[in-house]
Amino acid sequence: MSSSDQQLCRIAVIGGGPMGLAVAYELTRLGHRPVLIEADDRLGGMAACFEFAGIQLERYYHFHCLSDTAFFEMLGELKLADQLQWRTTRMGFYLDGRLYPWGTVGAVLGFRRLPWFTRVRYLLHAARCLTIRDWRSLDGITATQWLRSWLGEKGYQVLWHKLFAFKFFHYGDQISAAWIWSRIRRLALSRRRLKETLGFLNGGSQQLIDAFEAAIHQGGGDIQLSTPVQALRPLPSGGAVLSTPSGDQAFDCVISTVPLPLLAPVLKAGGVEESLVERYGAVPSVACACVVLKTRQPVTANFWTNVNDRRFSIPGVIEMSNLRPLPGHVSYVPFYIPADHPDYQRPNQDFIGDAWACLKALNPQLNDADLLDSHCSRYRFAQPVCGVHFQQSLPPLQPFLGVFTADTTVYYPEDRGISESIGFGRELARRATGRPTGST
Repeated sequence: MSSSDQQLCRIAVIGGGPMGLAVAYELTRLGHRPVLIEADDRLGGMAACFEFAGIQLERYYHFHCLSDTAFFEMLGELKLADQLQWRTTRMGFYLDGRLYPWGTVGAVLGFRRLPWFTRVRYLLHAARCLTIRDWRSLDGITATQWLRSWLGEKGYQVLWHKLFAFKFFHYGDQISAAWIWSRIRRLALSRRRLKETLGFLNGGSQQLIDAFEAAIHQGGGDIQLSTPVQALRPLPSGGAVLSTPSGDQAFDCVISTVPLPLLAPVLKAGGVEESLVERYGAVPSVACACVVLKTRQPVTANFWTNVNDRRFSIPGVIEMSNLRPLPGHVSYVPFYIPADHPDYQRPNQDFIGDAWACLKALNPQLNDADLLDSHCSRYRFAQPVCGVHFQQSLPPLQPFLGVFTADTTVYYPEDRGISESIGFGRELARRATGRPTGST
């Protein structure tokens, strides 16, 4: 494609989450005027914000680690680098009605609910995660096998079993060891002087979303909100016709960044062969009902508290106000449930009630008068289920000439993350336009 052809190329980006925003932003830097199409009434995807108790807050919790280089580079380009703040954070572990300190060498060694040998093995395993360079060595075994081999059955049951059960339900024993290695390693690398150090943006993710939006418009791009793509019909010459409620639009190149299963009915409506459509629909995921609670006083001093208690079907509690200063005290309580499970059909108020009961258990000093506000958001494709040899199960990145399809699964074994989505989104924009990665 010649330089003049590239300038005239009509490019659509489906999805306005961090990856879609990064794709559209990079395309404007390359001289294109992309059209970003988003079904929601706002940008951000899982990083989208809403007004909660008078503040702009993410629907789903986000934080940043010291290794998030793509995110840092993006902040620099958007003139937001001075808005990134860092804090030393604490971690806790709520086990069978008692709250323990966690996340430091001293806390682990002092955790008497496990034998001394298991505590030492836990620390050695965390250290080992830092030395593994090639994740492919872990791709063929499950996380449960790998963790049991290090911690033994009792160590696994106490420290990990409930987390997998309440994060993945019946998929828990299928998760790849490479995936959990990536999560452990990312947090282990986010330390200064052995203390966990996490970051946040002043104003939250809305700052980033607003800056992306302004840069895309300034670069000549267009953003269409509340515009669901109903069909994608590939063209023999390349690109595709996209059908939306406002009509059909033809594009020379289409880059989709929405969850792959969400794209399956869109491709089917466009006449794509059934065998390929099925590959998109077959990528498993778990939904999330994420409760946000504002309380009069803090629940604990922790940012993150893992929960292993038979009364509560949640993997943990995230006290965002112990990371990002907020008016009042704000906690997230996520319930991960397959969307076809009967429990996911429960009303929001049930999830809010269960979340509040958990917070009161963590801090018995809380009473009902301390609950100031509550909200529950839901997302159908919140957590991809990354099994062994996961990449082999994914549909092709470029299923047709001029059509690219990606979501957060494409950068496996990394888990969903704003930095990873930004980095991959920029690379994808360059690939789609024939520019080598890293060129300007």
